[in-house]
Order: sequence, then C-alpha cells, then structure tokens
Amino acid sequence: MLIVRRTGDSNGRQEMKYSLSNAQQAAYSTEGLVQMRSQRYFIERAFQEAKQDAGMSGYQVRGWKAWHHHMAMVIMAQQFVLSEKILYKEEMPLLSAYDVREIMMNVYPRKGMGKQETMQQIHKRHEQRRLDILRRIQT
Repeated sequence: MLIVRRTGDSNGRQEMKYSLSNAQQAAYSTEGLVQMRSQRYFIERAFQEAKQDAGMSGYQVRGWKAWHHHMAMVIMAQQFVLSEKILYKEEMPLLSAYDVREIMMNVYPRKGMGKQETMQQIHKRHEQRRLDILRRIQT
C-alpha cells in the first residue's frame, strides 16, 4: 500500500512524502497505517535529541557489551530529561533536552554559571522560541 502525505504552508508551498507499506490490507485500516506512519516523526526526533544531547552518537566501544552499556546510559539520560520536562511543563512549557543539559553542566559542576544566570539564559531562549512559534503561526 502506498501512503502519500501532503502538507502545505500559508505561502502555498506543498510538500509530499511517500511511504510504501507491505502490511496486508486486511490486517490494518488505512487510518491505522497513516497514524503509524505519522508517529515516525516523534521517534526520529527522540533519536536526534539522544544523539545531540545525551551522547548517543559519541560512543567509542569495541564490543557488544560496552555498546549495550552505553545505550542503556543514553536511554536513562533521555528518561531523566523527559521526567524533567514533565515535572516543569507548567513553569517552562518549552523546556528542551538542551536546556536540561545546560542546567546540569552549569549548575552542578564546581565552576560555570550559577543557577540564576543559567535560568535567565533559558528564559530568554524560551521567549525566543515562543516568538518564533507565534511568527510561524501568523505567516
């Protein structure tokens, strides 16, 4: 089955994405296949975040055991980041993995920025993200 997704923006630009599925038509409804295909974005975003902010792509191991240990640590780091996002979703709805990483790197070590300085930077970044979101909505 061929799944075609068409998206458009306010400027009239259209983008089409194609996916080919080998699922039997009797096993899944068309809506179910489309929903499964749409969930891929979130999986890809999680991998991107893990590579950039949790060190998933930074391993230098020579064996399966070490690789599995490294991946387990990355998954635990991602779980911690997600729990922080959920914990602070009311205070900081735009909290990102990068923000959590920056807090960890600057507040907890011996030197670096203090908590107040770090939080001020994060609030500035959140305000910029909010303005970017509003600008995209308006165009």
